[in-house]
Amino acid sequence: MPLFRLTPIAAALVVYCAHADPVEPADPVAGQIAVEADHMSGVGSERVRAEGRVVAVRDDERVESDWLEYYQTRQHVRAGDRVHMTRGPDDLTGEALDYSMEASQGTLENADVYRNQPGRRGAPGYRAGGALVRMTGKDTYEISQSRFTTCEPGRDDWYVRAREMDLDYASNLGVARGAWVEFKGVPLLYTPWIDFPLQERRKSGLLAPTFKLGGGNGIEFAQPYYLNLAPNYDATVIPRVLSRRGLMLGGEFRYLMPDYNGQMAGEIMPDDRKRNGDTRFAYTLSHLQQAPSLNMAFGYNIRYASDNDYFRDFGDRRAIADGANLLREGWANWHSPFGFFTVKAQRYKTMQDSKALVDEPYARLPQLTWNYGIGLPAGVEANFYAEYNQFSHGQQVVNGGLNARQDGKRLTFYPSLSLPLQASYGFITPKVGLHYTEYWLSAQNAPAQGETGNYSRALPVASVDAGLVFERDSNWFGQSLTQTLEPRLYYLYIPYRDQSRLPNFDSARYDTSFAQLFNENHYAGGDRINNANQLTAAITSRFIDNDNGVERLRVSLGQRMYFDEQRVTLDANDVRRTKTLSDFLASVSGQLTRDAWMDTNYQYNRELGKAERYNLGLRYNPAPGKTLSLRWRYERDTEVAGAALRGPSRQIDIAGQWPIARKWYVVGRQNYSFTGKQSLETLLGVEYNDGCWAVRLVGQRYQKDLNTSTTAFYLQLELNGLGGIGSNPLQTLRQSIPGYSKINDVPGKL
Repeated sequence: MPLFRLTPIAAALVVYCAHADPVEPADPVAGQIAVEADHMSGVGSERVRAEGRVVAVRDDERVESDWLEYYQTRQHVRAGDRVHMTRGPDDLTGEALDYSMEASQGTLENADVYRNQPGRRGAPGYRAGGALVRMTGKDTYEISQSRFTTCEPGRDDWYVRAREMDLDYASNLGVARGAWVEFKGVPLLYTPWIDFPLQERRKSGLLAPTFKLGGGNGIEFAQPYYLNLAPNYDATVIPRVLSRRGLMLGGEFRYLMPDYNGQMAGEIMPDDRKRNGDTRFAYTLSHLQQAPSLNMAFGYNIRYASDNDYFRDFGDRRAIADGANLLREGWANWHSPFGFFTVKAQRYKTMQDSKALVDEPYARLPQLTWNYGIGLPAGVEANFYAEYNQFSHGQQVVNGGLNARQDGKRLTFYPSLSLPLQASYGFITPKVGLHYTEYWLSAQNAPAQGETGNYSRALPVASVDAGLVFERDSNWFGQSLTQTLEPRLYYLYIPYRDQSRLPNFDSARYDTSFAQLFNENHYAGGDRINNANQLTAAITSRFIDNDNGVERLRVSLGQRMYFDEQRVTLDANDVRRTKTLSDFLASVSGQLTRDAWMDTNYQYNRELGKAERYNLGLRYNPAPGKTLSLRWRYERDTEVAGAALRGPSRQIDIAGQWPIARKWYVVGRQNYSFTGKQSLETLLGVEYNDGCWAVRLVGQRYQKDLNTSTTAFYLQLELNGLGGIGSNPLQTLRQSIPGYSKINDVPGKL
């Protein structure tokens, strides 16, 4: 039987209550109700009426009202005129309540429903209301003449208004019928039906549409639809309309299982009006499969596009850069007791630019590798590396002529022995090895000066790597630091072997850097191995914060001394400029303060008495929504504008995001080439964050190829918890501005 507790004054006067503050009802037994009020009647009967500051509590349900009637047999409540009700995480206010506590069902007139986002501090809550709210279960509502927003109470900046709205928090689904989005009293979009998530969890439904203007395609409109197929896989379908080209259909499917994962994505335009009705398409496939019981893994990565201009026509700046060579490969590896084995088949599709043609990389059909390391007595370590490649290359037209590339096979075997000797104050590692290569070169497509038949190369390799570590306590502006001094010497000897008649399947010269100073070979790939009789000397000093281990500053200096001249080259441009000393390298980097970072590299050409290349990078990021970065790059001798000409290159890159007034931010980037006297990218925009909504207006101009630039404009209204309307610039801003923060995710007042 329901439990009632009366205040002492109410019990004494029975029907008359003194004007004293009500007492909170005591915690009732589960399933029973406790009521407090200024006045009660009908206690002990079927119907109890309470008036004046009424508080009724049953389990996780609470009702506060001016008056309340409780029907004990049915456990039914009616209340008014001002009702405040809580049901678990939900907070409701209205005028007239008719509610069954047993069934958790009822109605509330002229009501509002509010629920906070669970598990996320500061996340937007959801507020809905209407002429009549029907509670159809613990977490479900049906609302007539409804409205829905994530704005805090007292702010009605935007609403989704609908004839009928259903909210099901258990399934994270809101459905509105006869709905439109209203912003500042202005209707923006109408739809006969729409669904939306009620919490930040995945759900099937329409995603926010996107608009884009510029880029040579006219007006672009896309309406994605998301399919939450299962907890471990989903899909997105993206129809697009490009006013100057036609219709495009895109999509993506993702899957994740304990032993495998991957994705499939693609898009197709069956009839491109700007290309005489051509069918144009692109797709990406990737898969990773684990077989733990066999210590194996395998997978594939495939990218393909229908034509060379695809990414220049349909992609952004990053897509154009990433689309130069499209990788298609399948691979498998095995961790065995006898080492690590890999088999791979690899081919590229090169997206040529007619104004700057490039050679397509060789295909590896197949590539086999083996790597095995084992410890021997006395601390000696043995390592065995073997690699087999079968290289093939099709004929292609380059600069108006047919460019034939020689095919062939290459076997590499490189056993080595090393003796790492380590202590707390330093290390020394002597190493010896034999690098053996065997070629089987095809006569097909062989150049006149090329080699055919079998050819072998054997090169002994010997090196000694040694370093010391000194430490001392230091102080930096009152901050306790540990300063290190780390000198290092690396001696390398490789004799000369004539390699001029060997093809170049995959070799290229590494850029000069500190890491490259300690490499055995300054060529990537296996077709060129430099002769070497050289000593590298370097010294590094680090300042480490004792409180958190952050490297506040790292200063490194290094140079290589040559005792023999360079005799192995790739081409006429690959000639060492110095005889006895390499370029001098210096580097300064680190997190200078909690908010500032620096990264600087300098390469000095001793013979010319000039800087060969340098870059300076600075970034200041004191708080989310506040970031400034500067990078200056210089290279004395580089390819100019994709042509055969060479010359100096100078570029400056300035980017930032910063508040300029309360709620207002400016974003921008300028990447300018002084060599080409042109802007590589210009971006400028403003953002406004008003708490439960944000707006972004961004313009971007960038180079599509050597002689063509394009301009794109983005305008997005983002309604927190619902999505964005318009063209979304967030990916562009994150790529262009280091440290960019989405302003409506920035905590605190803006």
